[in-house]
Amino acid sequence: MTQRLYNFNGGGSDPAIHPNLLPELKQTCPPNGDVNVRLPIDQGSEHKFDIQILQDIRAGFDVLQSDARLYDDEATRNVVDSYFGFLSPIFGPSFELDFVKSMVKMGRIDVKTGSQGMIRRACGAFN
Repeated sequence: MTQRLYNFNGGGSDPAIHPNLLPELKQTCPPNGDVNVRLPIDQGSEHKFDIQILQDIRAGFDVLQSDARLYDDEATRNVVDSYFGFLSPIFGPSFELDFVKSMVKMGRIDVKTGSQGMIRRACGAFN
């Protein structure tokens, strides 16, 4: 998070962060601050699983860089937008149902165990 806030692409903050969200993120995550501080990834319904995360992504209030990139690419932007069409609540896709289906599919990915697998010491780097 600190790279996105203070050293994005060599300096400064990620320009994709909404200017109204940036001060809150910087206050919660100061340089050299506690790396164990937790941030809600969506604004307004952080204790509930709902479509708010996609609304935040569309509005630029995305905490995670990976979420922000979803709206940069036309193909993934179209997927995000498909949940907000005029008739989407009735006839369109259901974010919650689609998320459950995707988690089930991911659960089928072959998990490596024992000496075949490796637990990363740092999520963003290979051991």
